Amino acid sequence: MSKLLVGNIDTAADEEGIRSFFLPIMSQVISVDIPLDPKTGKNRGYAYVNLRTDVQAENAVRALHGKASLGRNMTITIVEQEPKKGKWYKFGAP
Repeated sequence: MSKLLVGNIDTAADEEGIRSFFLPIMSQVISVDIPLDPKTGKNRGYAYVNLRTDVQAENAVRALHGKASLGRNMTITIVEQEPKKGKWYKFGAP
């Protein structure tokens, strides 16, 4: 699974609006997470979108970065996944 950060979204944008923004190039968005401001209850101007593969994420960045939605040009970047924490020693492990 690959995660995208979608920035510069309008404060009126909701999950359905973000899904429809991706619809022309993505047939399926796994999930959309929109952090809300606790004081106002509106979104903070960014959202996280999960896609199934890294290839889909790269295609979405190429096709949608800088495109307008609700009067704003969206910024889309791939979120780097944190490496899994493990023991500092790995005897015989791949």
